Amino acid sequence: MKKSVVSMSMVLFLLLPSVTWAETMLKNRFSDVELVEMMKSDGYSAVSRLKDGVISIRVDGVTYALLNNSDGDLQTYYAISDVKLSYEDINEWNRTMRLSRAYLDSDKDPALEADLLANGGLTQKNVTEFFRVFLGSVKVFKEFVTKHNAN
Repeated sequence: MKKSVVSMSMVLFLLLPSVTWAETMLKNRFSDVELVEMMKSDGYSAVSRLKDGVISIRVDGVTYALLNNSDGDLQTYYAISDVKLSYEDINEWNRTMRLSRAYLDSDKDPALEADLLANGGLTQKNVTEFFRVFLGSVKVFKEFVTKHNAN
C-alpha cells in the first residue's frame, strides 16, 4: 500500500510540471482545433468550430464568437439586437471603459469586441483569461445598453 502511494505521488509529481509548462508555453498562434479543446478544458462545454477561424462558444444561452486570425491574433465578438443606442452612447462606452470596444454594426446593433495580440506570444492561460475578461465586459456592456436603450 505504502509503495503504491509513493508511486502515485511520483507520477503526479512528474506530470504536474508538464501541465504547468503546457499552460505557459509561448506560441505564435493556436489552431482552431487547439482553441476548441482549450476552451472545453477550461469548462465551456458548448464550443464548436463554425468555419475556418471562427469558433462559437455558448455560455448561459448566449453565443460568443472567438475569431482566430491568420496572424495568430484572437478577437472576441458579441452583439445585441433589437435595441437602439446612439453613437454618443457608443463613444461614451469607448471613452470610459477599458479592455473592449463598442460600435454599431451594419444593422445598427451594438457590438462589443476585444483583441488579444499574438506578437508577444500566446499561452493557454492568457487565451482563457482573455475570454473570461471579455465575458465580464459583456456583462457590464449589457447593463450599459439597458441603461442607454432608446427604444
